[in-house]
Amino acid sequence: MAAKTRVEALCEQSGEALTERASRYGVADVLARVAAGASGGEVSEVDLDLLDDAFARNGIDNLTRRPRGFEPWKGARGVTVTAFVCPTDACTRSALDERPSCALTGLRFREIKVDL
Repeated sequence: MAAKTRVEALCEQSGEALTERASRYGVADVLARVAAGASGGEVSEVDLDLLDDAFARNGIDNLTRRPRGFEPWKGARGVTVTAFVCPTDACTRSALDERPSCALTGLRFREIKVDL
């Protein structure tokens, strides 16, 4: 599960800037492996560590890690909502309003129903 939350954090930051910095920091190949792993639903934590280390050496801490926090769910229970989740189960990223695409793989998110 830890790798999934780390891929989620990375996925939310994916784009041209991440790709350019990975190249500049010498880990473009690692980012490519992570994207390929995400396409197959499994990402190496070793590769995530390599990305974190390379970015940290250049002043960007916690690239694939989130600050810890807790926020209880608000609102009524007994409600079913439609959610969209990572298309390959490589991360824990989700959305409620509209179906996004994975920034790493380009695949559209899967639709699920969640009982609250």
